[in-house]
Amino acid sequence: MTENKGQKTGAIMENEGLIHANDIERVLAIQADAKDDTDPKTSRLFGSILCDLNLLTPVENFRVLKQNKKLISLADRLVSENLLPAGRVAQLQARSAETGIPFLGLLLEENQVPKPVIQQLLLDLYRIPLRSISDIVFSDKKRETLSHIIPEDAAGRHQIIPLVLKEDTLLCGITDPDALMFIAELDKKYPQYRFTPVFVSFSGFSWFYKILYNKSVDSKKSEKKSEEPPLLSDIQVTICDPFQEKEKIQTLYQGYAQARQQMDHHNQQGREAQFLQFIQKQHQAVIEKYRCRAVTFFLEKQDTRIMIAAIPRTQEI
Repeated sequence: MTENKGQKTGAIMENEGLIHANDIERVLAIQADAKDDTDPKTSRLFGSILCDLNLLTPVENFRVLKQNKKLISLADRLVSENLLPAGRVAQLQARSAETGIPFLGLLLEENQVPKPVIQQLLLDLYRIPLRSISDIVFSDKKRETLSHIIPEDAAGRHQIIPLVLKEDTLLCGITDPDALMFIAELDKKYPQYRFTPVFVSFSGFSWFYKILYNKSVDSKKSEKKSEEPPLLSDIQVTICDPFQEKEKIQTLYQGYAQARQQMDHHNQQGREAQFLQFIQKQHQAVIEKYRCRAVTFFLEKQDTRIMIAAIPRTQEI
């Protein structure tokens, strides 16, 4: 039997330490059962089903699929479902690049596709709802906290806005799916919070941005995103056995050495072996402390230092 797309996606998720092999079989069974169902909602993607089963968060799903170039874009889905002609989609994409307004924002502004259809597409692809920002009540008491977690420059650059902080959950409005990569960053930087994303229109984002930061957003800032170097934690590896997965550790070391070089730190020769031993030791410590079966290592910048951070993966055994 040939390997289908679901199996390949499942293998990637399993390799990341996010799911078990039996989770793959469970999702494939759900997809197989749905083939004879006439309900269009049953044509869910593999990652979407994992999210529905609470085995994966939408942010984790997006991050892994993007890093492995397996994402299905909103533009592609519009064309494949004959909701918009390819030429019109290309025009919107060109306008987005020219104005700095995200593709989704222009799509909502054009009204060529009914809003309920767009809402369903976003759920199908990302498992994230589209919300009206007019439903959000701004709390001035939380202004300082919200603007600290997501400063105005980061909000404008990534087009993400902190909306409501209730206990330890922060509701974030995003205008483009790529902002989910930044939310993955925030999740590591602020482990005390749970970040819940919702899609919002660009006009709603701009309106709330002015309320929160007391200034208007510059949509052109989005053009600068491609000029910035990759975020440090984009360089990350998930390791189950550090003694068998030395290539992953080498990848992390190369990113570490490059980051140090960019900060004008001297890279000593022959540190690969020392780095390998360090990761092996830290992996064992995290496994024993959290009783997990895999550990994700990534890089963080703290002042003038490049630090190696680690988080346990999957539920407790």
